[in-house]
Amino acid sequence: MRLPQLFPLVSLIVTVASYPSPSFQERCAALADSIELDQPFAINVAQYLPPNATIDYNAEGLNETCADTIAYPIPVGVCRLNLRVATSERSELYMEVWLPEQWEGRLLTTGNGGLAGCIQYPELAFGASSGFAAFGTNAGHNGTSGGAFYQQPEVLEDFVWRAVYNGAHIGKTISKQFYSKDCGKSYYLGCSQGGRQGFKAVQEYPELFDGVIAGAPAIDLMASIAWFGYAYETLGFNANSSLISAEQWLAVEAEVLHQCDALDGATDNILEDPTACKFDWTPLLWPSSNSSSPCLTPTQASSVAKLFAPITYANTTLHPGHFHGYEPSLLTILYSPLVSTWLAEAFRYIIYQNLTWDPTTFTLADAYTAYTLNPSNANTFDADLSAFRARGGKMLHWHGTADPLLSASVSELYYNNVRSAMDASVEELDEFYRYFRAGGVAHCSGGLGASFMGQLGGMAVSESPEDNMLRRIVAWVEQGEAPEFVRGTKFVNESVEIGVEFTRRHCKYPRVNKYVGEGDGTDEEGWVCVEPET
Repeated sequence: MRLPQLFPLVSLIVTVASYPSPSFQERCAALADSIELDQPFAINVAQYLPPNATIDYNAEGLNETCADTIAYPIPVGVCRLNLRVATSERSELYMEVWLPEQWEGRLLTTGNGGLAGCIQYPELAFGASSGFAAFGTNAGHNGTSGGAFYQQPEVLEDFVWRAVYNGAHIGKTISKQFYSKDCGKSYYLGCSQGGRQGFKAVQEYPELFDGVIAGAPAIDLMASIAWFGYAYETLGFNANSSLISAEQWLAVEAEVLHQCDALDGATDNILEDPTACKFDWTPLLWPSSNSSSPCLTPTQASSVAKLFAPITYANTTLHPGHFHGYEPSLLTILYSPLVSTWLAEAFRYIIYQNLTWDPTTFTLADAYTAYTLNPSNANTFDADLSAFRARGGKMLHWHGTADPLLSASVSELYYNNVRSAMDASVEELDEFYRYFRAGGVAHCSGGLGASFMGQLGGMAVSESPEDNMLRRIVAWVEQGEAPEFVRGTKFVNESVEIGVEFTRRHCKYPRVNKYVGEGDGTDEEGWVCVEPET
């Protein structure tokens, strides 16, 4: 059943770089009138985009908070649809379906980020350019605010799982109708909130995808949000009144690097295995410190150390604590508008449904409430992946060790919980689930580490599976070529135009990267993946 049209089909300005294929363009023009779905829908945009076309998203009323999700010109010809789909009597989603002219028979569903109200257009372009029919949704609400969740549990259901579930099924249905043939393997790509959405599918809907790439996942979601409240309670609720200064945070990082940087064999400001860093705060303490750097009082050091240790309340471990090695970035992200807004909205709109809740009143009792309430099972921390394994699915999970937003310690905890829940050895998990720690990589991208891995739109340096996670998961699913490492590329000043600074293989957990070369650590062959020291 079609929903009433919200606005006429939009005629968008495109830049034509080559002549379209008449047969493909004709089929694209006819698609809008021939789609059949088993749930109410309306088509807002239906158009053929020739290679190197650009889309005027402003003409379509894209929520301004989603502006950073806009892609560059799309290098391949696609048939593009934007649909509005009912998910319940009180909720709906918007989704994009991009059907490439040079289709390889595969499907790709993409995830979201933050509080998940923006379609990730760069990932759609990445998938379509790689020959996948690519789909993405707005997770059931427009924009980055979580306000849509207030007293709307159906919208929260869309955010937690239903949007990805519906998007994958609808995309597959439309692809089959358009290409007039059965579709091949179905894949998923997401990071952050998108990483959590990928895990939700693996945990509860194992039939959705044959291969899943889940990066820096926001699993244990409520605990991760509550960690920020705990950090505010410990340090202070704004940077100007923080318990310790930015200069002191720099001193902490310098001492961390002094004690731990060389543990992996290279002095390069990257901790390849942050769990090996058993940090001693004593050299930073005033007045015993011999350092010229700003010192910390014992009270300051004791308080700050809490952020790097497990958080417990009511005999329950709520969060494993952050890793060391990126202390200034942790402070920056903590006092950013993103995090303060995320904390306030999560408790006002989801946990307490109370618009007057004051973040400055946060205590660990609030963290425990969020953790135990776990609305719609948003934590996504179920550890039994037996159904996904039995179906033959493959999961590539990765996390940057210098992620200041969502600590890689949570990913490590989850992996070990899966081992325990499934009573499986590393070798047994390797058959279907592999986790990679990306040394020095920040949240989803960036940082001092080699962060271009083909994990996001615009982040692939080649079509080789060794450099491109999307091609790697295909090789694993379809050829049985399981990855022993994920290679990353670091560009000078994060600029592709300037050139490559170094490449590095990120090891499959629990192996760790060890430098045995004779240089400065920028030579890839100087690194080897070894078993961790016990």
